[in-house]
Amino acid sequence: KENLCLYGHPNEAWEVALPAEEVPSELPEPALGINFARDGMNKKDWLSLVAVHSDCWLLSVAFYFGARLNRNERYVVLAYVFAQLELQLFFF
Repeated sequence: KENLCLYGHPNEAWEVALPAEEVPSELPEPALGINFARDGMNKKDWLSLVAVHSDCWLLSVAFYFGARLNRNERYVVLAYVFAQLELQLFFF
């Protein structure tokens, strides 16, 4: 099977596709290989793994763009991100 990546788009849609030849320098690279473990795992565990990959990528994007902010702006953005993560953990 091909080495697939999970991509997040600005319109909040997700796409599973082959890795790009070159990732634009303004974005962190997505995690590779979300499909490698798929055949050896049950569906729920695999979807949890995909969710971890997507959360990690979103956090890397937030920290990447947060580096350009001042201290107060970083605090506001990261407080929002961590509040969202706590909300997600509440439902699991």
